[in-house]
Amino acid sequence: MKVFNKRFILSTSVFFISSCSVLEHDPQDAIIPDQAFNSEASVQSAVIGLYHQLQSDDYYGASVQYASDNYTDITAYAGFNIEYKEAGDGILPPTNLLVEKIWLGAYRVINGANEIIGGVPGVDDIGFTEEERIIVIAEAKCLRALGYLDLLVHFGEHWDLSSMYGLPLVTQSTNSDYANINMLTRSSVQETYNFILNDLETAEVGLPDSDNRAVATKALTQSLLAKTYLHMNDYVSAITYATQVINNVNYSLNPSFLDIFQSELTSESVFELVSSSLDISNLALWTIIRDEVLPEETLIASFTDGDQRRGLIGNVEGKPYERLLKAEDFSNHANPAYIVRIAELYFFRAEAKHFSGDADGAIVDLNTVRTRAGLEPYSDSNNFLEKYINENMWEFFGEGKRLYTLTRIDKAGEVLGIEDFRRIYPIPAREFTIEGNQLVQNPGY
Repeated sequence: MKVFNKRFILSTSVFFISSCSVLEHDPQDAIIPDQAFNSEASVQSAVIGLYHQLQSDDYYGASVQYASDNYTDITAYAGFNIEYKEAGDGILPPTNLLVEKIWLGAYRVINGANEIIGGVPGVDDIGFTEEERIIVIAEAKCLRALGYLDLLVHFGEHWDLSSMYGLPLVTQSTNSDYANINMLTRSSVQETYNFILNDLETAEVGLPDSDNRAVATKALTQSLLAKTYLHMNDYVSAITYATQVINNVNYSLNPSFLDIFQSELTSESVFELVSSSLDISNLALWTIIRDEVLPEETLIASFTDGDQRRGLIGNVEGKPYERLLKAEDFSNHANPAYIVRIAELYFFRAEAKHFSGDADGAIVDLNTVRTRAGLEPYSDSNNFLEKYINENMWEFFGEGKRLYTLTRIDKAGEVLGIEDFRRIYPIPAREFTIEGNQLVQNPGY
């Protein structure tokens, strides 16, 4: 797979460039259609830009993790920034900039993917083989699906297939960074899921079964298919795809939970974004180091004695309070952002087994992750959802997964004490200020 090897070099090298310098010098995530692609090299440069946009502060570089965890019972905000305070108070209005960042960050990835999908077939480069074109397009479709799935679980009524509150589906690239989202009507939730599934099914066929954890692979598409079907309550399909990833020899639970966050590209990782000391927009800088963002006392007190995961909440030199410590290096912020870990596939499968009536299978999967943390396994499946919710929180705190997990299993209101409509974020206010806007706001906002 020549293209895959070359893209590995390119995709990893991009993270040694600061986000500021990249955006100041010919940003590849803002390519003008019909002018962008004239060679294989220009395509590869656009792919690098796509991963860089995923890593931005607007998306997985900070905002997704921060907004989700601070909106829930994982972290608390003790500062004066209004956007962060609103999240910490469990009230995110349409004017909140965190909401706007996530919305635009995901759509910028989608726009970049659209550019690649639309532009690659027309590249006239004798060295750019058909096999390479298939892989590149599959890669872009996988990341486009990731963007749409993230948007749906944050901004759409993803638990109700009959709901009309899905997403505006942008399929063509533009030279804007948000692709005229507001000029489109919202598709239904079912239509949105269908679009995501179509992208992922195409990507699964086109992508290699590789152990490269820094780029989209077949395992990533299968992981996203498992997650998508789980949100759709198609438990058979969710189990099927989760099992494929779990059984893949390229991935396994790291024997030590603590070690996962002390190195990059471990067996635990299915897909991650790698940062360098020059990257200023990442998880360590925004959700761990900031003096104002602290783990909730209820989270700290909830851990069982002997749980390794409690060891990633502790003190940092010079800081008066305990911090979330899911980072390798606090001095230069060079820490990966995990998008998918193999542990999450065990949770997906456990949840799907529970709701499909396989109580014994569900607790086995949950215990697989629990015992890795150094704890005794649960002896039975009684009160499974309570056990599941706690284990999920202890395993993934700081990784931005709590809100949509609780919403998916219809426990957000009960656990977090929020009004029902606040299970999802509002469409950003900026979208309704543009002449010709066709969007409809989420109910309650």
